[in-house]
Amino acid sequence: MNQFGSYKALLNNSVSAILAAVEIYNKPRISYRNECFVVLLINSWELMLKAILSKNKVSIYEPKKRYQPQRTLSLWQAVESSKSYFPQEISDIAVIANINSLVDYRDNVIHFYNEKGFETLIYGLAQTSIVNFRDIVKEIFDMDIAKEVNINLLPLSFSAPPDPIKFIGEANSSPQKPAITEFLKLISETTKTLEAEDIDTGRFLTVFKVNLQSTKKIQSADIIAGVNVENPNGLILITKKVDPNISHPNYRKDILERLEQGESNTKLTTYTFDAIIWHYKIKVDDTYSWHNSKTHTYQYSNSLFEFISNLTNQNINLCLRSYKEHQTKTRKKKQKKVKVLTF
Repeated sequence: MNQFGSYKALLNNSVSAILAAVEIYNKPRISYRNECFVVLLINSWELMLKAILSKNKVSIYEPKKRYQPQRTLSLWQAVESSKSYFPQEISDIAVIANINSLVDYRDNVIHFYNEKGFETLIYGLAQTSIVNFRDIVKEIFDMDIAKEVNINLLPLSFSAPPDPIKFIGEANSSPQKPAITEFLKLISETTKTLEAEDIDTGRFLTVFKVNLQSTKKIQSADIIAGVNVENPNGLILITKKVDPNISHPNYRKDILERLEQGESNTKLTTYTFDAIIWHYKIKVDDTYSWHNSKTHTYQYSNSLFEFISNLTNQNINLCLRSYKEHQTKTRKKKQKKVKVLTF
C-alpha cells in the first residue's frame, strides 16, 4: 500500500470540497445551510492537510493494528503532523484555533441551531478559514483557488443582519445553554491568548459587515464615513485596523502573474514593477502597500493591480527613466564613498 497517497488527488478533492461549501453557503434557500457548509469546510481542511503530508512524503495512515482495517490520520493528527510545513508568515497557532472553533460548532450544532446571531459568528470564523486555506494552498501547492471561483461568502438577507458584537454582549449577560456559554468563552479566551502572544488574530476571526445605519448606532466597523446630522458640514470618518493579510494579500509575484495572465493589457518585468513602485512611492502609501515586519517583505492590495493596469506606456516609460536616474545617482554616491575610504 502507498503510505503517502496521491497529494494531487487529495488536493483536488479538498479544493472541490471547499468550492462546494462556498456554493452551498451562497444558496440561501438550502435547508441546514450553515451546518452543511461547515461540515464540507472542515472536510476540505482535513484533505488539504493530508495533501501537504503526502507531498512531503509523510504517511497519511495510522500505524496498522492487527485484525483491523488500515485507517487514515484523523483531522487533529493531520493538523499536528502538517503544521510545521505551513508558510512562515502564516501563524499555525491562529489557523489551528480557527479550525478548532469551527469543529466545536460542528460537533455541538444541535445546541446552536435556534440562536439568532450565531450565523454571523460562524460567518466570521468561516470566511477567515477560507482565506487561511487559500493562502496555505497558494504557497505550498502554487495554486490559487480564487481563480476558480469567488471565495467570498455573501451574508446577505432581506432582514437586518445581526450584530455579532451585540450578540456576544447580550449572550454573556443573560442565561444561556451551557454549550453556547462554552463556545463564546472559547472564542473570547482564544482571542486574548493570541493577542497576548502578539499573534495575528485576523487568522482566527474577522467579522465582515457592511450596512447603512445611523452614526449614533455605530458599534463595530473597519471604516465608517458619514455626515453628522446636527452639523451637515462636518464629515465623520472613523477608521479601525484591518488585518493586512486580507487587505493586502498580494506579493510582487502575484501582481506580475495576474498581469502576465492577461487580466490586463499591461505586461511587466520585475524591474519595471520596481520602477513603478519607486516612482509613485507606493511603499509609503498604505492604500497599496504594507510592510510585513515579521517576514521583512512588502504585500500589496488589489488596488495596486488596478492602479498599474491603468498606467499608459508613457507613464511606465517615465517611471523607467526616473528609476534609472535614481539608480545611477545611488551607484555614484556609493563609488564616491569607497574612494574616500580608500584614500
